[in-house]
Amino acid sequence: MLSGDDVRASGPKAGLMRVLYEHSLVRFLLIGGASAALDTGVLYLLHGVVGMALPLATLVAVMVAFGFNFTLNRIWSFGSESPVGWQVGRYLLLAVANWCLNVALVTGLTALGMHYVVAKIVTLAIASAANYVGYRVWVFK
Repeated sequence: MLSGDDVRASGPKAGLMRVLYEHSLVRFLLIGGASAALDTGVLYLLHGVVGMALPLATLVAVMVAFGFNFTLNRIWSFGSESPVGWQVGRYLLLAVANWCLNVALVTGLTALGMHYVVAKIVTLAIASAANYVGYRVWVFK
């Protein structure tokens, strides 16, 4: 975690530290990028390498990435100290909606001729905008 000294210092490194310290959106996007890479990598491994059916591989990949994402967003992006139980419940409701969206969009876009990895990236971009708002105002408030 960043200290007050990191934020008060001057220079390029201090500017970056200040942005990371003060802006949950930046932290959310960094975690989102890591989650997207994890999600896409697991999808590729399960479907492209192992040969698992695309809908199931997509679902498993999203579940792995969401566990990673919840933990880091709770701790780092939003610094929430609220009881974790309610947050997990809300997060899971949002996750179920995301999982349905992911499976439907990735499968549907793939059926329309889009490569499944590109379809996954398009789906992640759409879901990310909605997720930030949901996390900020509902899950980690």
